[in-house]
Amino acid sequence: MVRLGAVAGTAVLFAAIATVGAQPGQQPQKIAVPNWLDDEGKDIFKDLEDDENIYGDNSCELREKLLKKMAGKGEKDASDHRARVLLGLGLCTFRKGDYTMSKKRLESAISEMNFPSEDWMLQNQQVAHLALIKQAAVFMSRHEITQASTALRRCREILDRNLKKILKQVHKQMGAQGQSPPLENIVEELAGYGKTGQFLPMIMKQVPVLSQDLSFSELVDQALDNLDRRIAGIDPSLKAKKLRLDTSKGKGTSKGSLMYVRSLPTEAVVSAERSAAVQEFISNGGIDALKEEVAALEKGMTLIKRTKEGSGCKEGKGLEKTCKALNAVADIAANGFGETRVVMVKAGKPQVLDVCETNANIAILIAAKDGATAKIKGVAEPVTLGAGEPVVIDFCREVTLEASSGVPVLFAQAWHPEFAALERSTELRARSKNFELSEDDVKAATKVVNDYAKKNWEKAAALWRKDSEGHASIKASFENEISEKKKVADDAAEAKRLEEDAGDEEKQKKLEELEMKRAEKRKKAEAAEQLRLKRKQQLEEERAQRDPWLNFPSVLAAETHLAELKEARRDANAKLEFDLSTQLTKDISAADRALKRATKTARKLHKKGGTAADDAAAKGKTADSEAEDKEETVEEKKVEKKEKVEEKKVEK
Repeated sequence: MVRLGAVAGTAVLFAAIATVGAQPGQQPQKIAVPNWLDDEGKDIFKDLEDDENIYGDNSCELREKLLKKMAGKGEKDASDHRARVLLGLGLCTFRKGDYTMSKKRLESAISEMNFPSEDWMLQNQQVAHLALIKQAAVFMSRHEITQASTALRRCREILDRNLKKILKQVHKQMGAQGQSPPLENIVEELAGYGKTGQFLPMIMKQVPVLSQDLSFSELVDQALDNLDRRIAGIDPSLKAKKLRLDTSKGKGTSKGSLMYVRSLPTEAVVSAERSAAVQEFISNGGIDALKEEVAALEKGMTLIKRTKEGSGCKEGKGLEKTCKALNAVADIAANGFGETRVVMVKAGKPQVLDVCETNANIAILIAAKDGATAKIKGVAEPVTLGAGEPVVIDFCREVTLEASSGVPVLFAQAWHPEFAALERSTELRARSKNFELSEDDVKAATKVVNDYAKKNWEKAAALWRKDSEGHASIKASFENEISEKKKVADDAAEAKRLEEDAGDEEKQKKLEELEMKRAEKRKKAEAAEQLRLKRKQQLEEERAQRDPWLNFPSVLAAETHLAELKEARRDANAKLEFDLSTQLTKDISAADRALKRATKTARKLHKKGGTAADDAAAKGKTADSEAEDKEETVEEKKVEKKEKVEEKKVEK
């Protein structure tokens, strides 16, 4: 069974639409945290869901961690969650330009989804964009730039259709509550990816998984814009086309007559052998019919205009065979832009051809007689138009026809071979009003487009790229750019290595100097310690001579005990153990009093017994000292009682 839930947002969105119809205050639906994740994994999952920058660096890092937590899990929904994380990682690496890793991640995601095949995915609108982004990663890893661009444009169109379908469902739910703005107003805000606008940001709060596909769309748009800029650096004509054609944005379902297609270059002159449209026209007998029927014309005629037959193809005009051959060529017959006509080029009167309405068109020139040439802007030498010899040109550049005598020239406008059927049918529907096409006209044209695409579009596109100097130049430029980046990185690494090698001797010298300084410092420290010990011994000797009783064992023991208590209090304060510190303070007071008693007793013993009193103090106290101790004990108890009373007052 094919799993669609929790894949990339599209299928999940339909389940989440019901939340729009919820009562005010109801929480929007979110993807539940898998209960089979450990606590750390659950936290990562929540952080990832809460991150608004879905394909930012932080989200990508979280996905890497989450994938490790999900590895090896066999629960029912584990595969769906892994697929979702892998898809996100595939898009993250695509954004960073690591197309090989992106391909690997996307293939793993598709494998987890358990779809029948990639062809099956391309036939299903809900998931076709996943197969197309994977194809784009494959083409980019091979530096097949125009193929990658086509895959990205198709992916973007599928995403756009899915989003519009979802918004239509949302709009229906909102209408049931009597609070729905016009659908066209909501659709117009898709260009802002839900970040701007009056309605879409609010809808996203109730249907948060909308952000998945909107962020996906933004990522694809950024990739196409980047490719377009890079190709324009190789083919300067692309920039001029964009400036002229990228002005008719259109709103809602209606668009203007001009259209710029990103990352779709065309060489100035293309061999007729590379054009499937030309080969079809020839095989249909079009060349012979043209030379036979057009040679006697005295003025130009329109044969096909925006998918419909022109005046030149009406009965009685004498161009039946030529028109039949043209209508059998899908790329010409179903082209909604421009027109196909016969141009009469008179001697000494240059004929400037119409400039393209879109760079998704190419022009086919076929002269019925010898004597004509075509001057193309940017091409040094004029192109000779021999009788019955087709020439394919980029008529977005300025083209002028000249002849030594009157020559009829077929000027046929056809779809660009790398402009996909999905894109063609979309533009025919979106611009039908501007092109003055009825619903039946649109259906007939899109049928021609789709029928041709099923059998021949990929072959026609491959033929167009075969032996193409323009495509080879673009590929070489991208390869050289990567090689140059690698060379710069390698040079920097080598320079760093040489710098490290060159600095080894200096580094060793500095280490030796540092070691000498450390040895000298240690020597000074040792001398200072010896001096301190010597001074300490001197002070102790002076003390013994000045106050001999201070060296009595009882006094020394009391001093040692007091010092230990003070050290313990310092440790307690450092560890913020305030209760212990308070108790130690009381103990220190008692020990201090004990030291004073011991000192006083030792001094009396020393005065009475001289040096022999030391031994007496070690063996026991005298009767007088014991009496004195009792008196002091009474005094101590009074002091302690007074301290306790003071403490209780403080506590109160």
